[in-house]
Amino acid sequence: MLRFKKKIIASKIIYCDSIIRKGTGLIFRTKDSVNDTAWIFRFKRQRKVSITMFFVFFPIDIIFLDEQNKIVELKENFRPFQNYTSASKIISFIELRNGVIKRYSLKKGYILKF
Repeated sequence: MLRFKKKIIASKIIYCDSIIRKGTGLIFRTKDSVNDTAWIFRFKRQRKVSITMFFVFFPIDIIFLDEQNKIVELKENFRPFQNYTSASKIISFIELRNGVIKRYSLKKGYILKF
């Protein structure tokens, strides 16, 4: 479960911790794949990450976190067939349904629990 304060952002979590899972993520999945689900990508050390939306056919929100699960960067409405490289070094990022950042008024500095 992914939570912010007492609010449940997503009741289901999928950890993308293998090379294959990290490399494919939401590629060729349906929009239902992010309904009430957080896709969490975690790394062994801080780094900038590049994310591609090739063959992901719906927009998503992405939250970038440090080691304490504090939000360091947000990417709203990340559209299909685009690329993005984080401006900050991060330890993990979360892919969520489009509109989640706005719905929960998430901001840099907030801490998420999962």
